[in-house]
Amino acid sequence: MCGRYFLQRDPAGLANYYGTPATNPMPNFAPNWNMAPTQDGVVLRRNPQTGHRQLDLLRWGLVPHWAKDAKGGARLINARADGVAQKPSFREAFAKRRCLVPADGFYEWLSPKEARPRDPKQPFAVALASGEPMTFAGIWEGWKDPDGSWLRTYSIITTEANPKQAPLHHRMPVILPREA
Repeated sequence: MCGRYFLQRDPAGLANYYGTPATNPMPNFAPNWNMAPTQDGVVLRRNPQTGHRQLDLLRWGLVPHWAKDAKGGARLINARADGVAQKPSFREAFAKRRCLVPADGFYEWLSPKEARPRDPKQPFAVALASGEPMTFAGIWEGWKDPDGSWLRTYSIITTEANPKQAPLHHRMPVILPREA
């Protein structure tokens, strides 16, 4: 699972890393060491009007285009890779609106041992040893409010944890290599 992540890089540095055209307007965002659901996060997506790849700010927590209201988005922060193509909330976005979610790392909490249930959970920050940004697989969606305004949202795709991550949690974000 990915319930919190962090990104402290500047927009120009991210654009350079991902090779997005310098002519695209850069989103204005501040470093965030505790990105939480329902906050605006940076994603790399193809602009539906121009087809160009660009960095945009979207709200974390997918709201399907057919939803009656935006309240349920906070529950749809992650989409399981093994069901994203079939689940009604995610399947159209997975087929048509994929995105990349840049991050410097994510947090996971180790639950206390059964022998000491009163101990607090221990947080761990997970990042690449190289110091490069992580790139999470994601999906995004546009939802039109009855007042006519658009809300653009995203979810992070998760998978079974790899052997290094498994001691902390059984799920983790899908982390794509730079070449992909």
